[in-house]
Order: sequence, then structure tokens, then C-alpha cells
Amino acid sequence: MQPERGDVVRSADPFKLGEEKQRPWLVISDDSHPFTGEQCVAVAISTKRYEDSLELSDEVWETGGVPRKSFVSPWAVHSPRTEDFVAWQGRVSDGFVDRVVEVLTAYL
Repeated sequence: MQPERGDVVRSADPFKLGEEKQRPWLVISDDSHPFTGEQCVAVAISTKRYEDSLELSDEVWETGGVPRKSFVSPWAVHSPRTEDFVAWQGRVSDGFVDRVVEVLTAYL
């Protein structure tokens, strides 16, 4: 699977202990990533809402979705390998991805 910026994909979760722990991730990198085709930059999606979480409302989805009310955690950054993706869940709007990246960069 070769995800693109704005795709939501399922992959292993390095923030959880144990085997078979997965979560959805929002891909925020584009093809300028130095390892495009092998890795990407993604942020965690959670069913828990935190102060700076961004809701994945129905309006931001272009296609697909998640089964429960979910939120993007812009501070939870990961660089997963593309071979670790197990499923594509959908795609969100470019405007939503831009907003996520803006919040993330505020932490840097």
C-alpha cells in the first residue's frame, strides 16, 4: 500500500504495549519525504479527546471513515513503514490535513 497525504491507514501502534496493537493514522507527509515509497509521516487517531485534539467529523472525510467518533492527536507523530500498513480506511480533505500540520508545528 502506498498511502498519500490525507489518507487514513491502519498500522501498528508504537505507543501501546503488546502484540497486535493497531490504530488508524493520518498521513501528513507528501512525496517530498526523503523515503517516499518506504516511509511517511503520520499522526495518531484516537477515540479519546484531548485538549488539542482535532475531531474527525463527517465534514472532513472525502471518502471512507472510522467506526467510532475519533480525533487526531497532532502531537503523536510516527514515521511508519509502508509495508506495515494493514488497511486503508479513507481520505480526509486537504484543508483538514493543513490544519493538523499547523497545530503540530506549533509544538515545534
